[in-house]
Amino acid sequence: MPAPGRVGAVVLGAALLMVPVRVAAQAELQMFMSPELGKQMPRADYRYTFYPERSVDQGGTLAMMEHRLSAYVPLFQNSRDEFAIAARGAFQDLDNTTQLPDSGVPFPEHLWDVSATLSFRHKFDNGWIAGLGVSGGTASDEPFKSMDEVYWRALAMVRIPRGERDAWILSILYASDQDLFGLKNIPIPGIVYLWNYSDQFRMALGVPFSSIEYRPIKSVTLEAQYFPLWTMRTFATWEIFRPLRVYAGFDWDSDHWFRYGRGDKDDRLYYYEKRATIGGRFDLRHFGVEVSGGYAFDRFYFEGEGYKDRYDNRVDVRASPFIVGRLHVRF
Repeated sequence: MPAPGRVGAVVLGAALLMVPVRVAAQAELQMFMSPELGKQMPRADYRYTFYPERSVDQGGTLAMMEHRLSAYVPLFQNSRDEFAIAARGAFQDLDNTTQLPDSGVPFPEHLWDVSATLSFRHKFDNGWIAGLGVSGGTASDEPFKSMDEVYWRALAMVRIPRGERDAWILSILYASDQDLFGLKNIPIPGIVYLWNYSDQFRMALGVPFSSIEYRPIKSVTLEAQYFPLWTMRTFATWEIFRPLRVYAGFDWDSDHWFRYGRGDKDDRLYYYEKRATIGGRFDLRHFGVEVSGGYAFDRFYFEGEGYKDRYDNRVDVRASPFIVGRLHVRF
């Protein structure tokens, strides 16, 4: 589940990966937003999620176990330059007795998403920071089976400081597996203004991402984030004492894969859900654990080119509780 983080890190981390904004994705690309260079730490993150068996409206049942693993390693860094590599993998084990209703093919039993990212950042004498990240991976029930299941993503950005606290972020994103605003295989420009009004209030406002963070008191953080077109989250976090935090929130998220053997190579298998979550985190300098749970609803899969095709080959899964366990380390 999402965890407390800096507004800027969330926004640009999501921009590069263009996937649901998981905790690991936020952490591994936090370097893109910080005005300081040379302070990145190697880190790794593992998360396990379990959804019990639930009936499917189109017939059958489905249960899910999900594993997510990520790692980030700085290869070289100083006060002017940073060069790093990141890797992540996600695996869904789907115990199901259903099928895609329109095509009649069995629903996948396993879904993978594996990728690696190289990133570079440089700080110029005038304080501007330029960054570049390139990712390659596969998202499929048969990973790397063919080039039709492989995707590429790239993000170039410039951070232009404005005053002592604020900054403009100019970016351009290419993602071969995305259909944003109906555009395919076309680089998407972005502009975001980072407004750090105070230590209590921060905002990122722009296109195509927006986010806000507010601390009404020192121990409480309120966050709201939006990523087009169908991803949003709101969270409230209470720091009981320094290593221990509890949180509650709501998010609307999605994933997608390229099913091997699909009739149209532009089709993707999408999964959407909404979640209400409560959880707790215990973080030390080099080690942390997190346990959360909640209720997931409006759960459905479909296969098509984009959200407009959400009634094609649709599989509706009944609402369900879920539990999450997470472990992360920093060196």
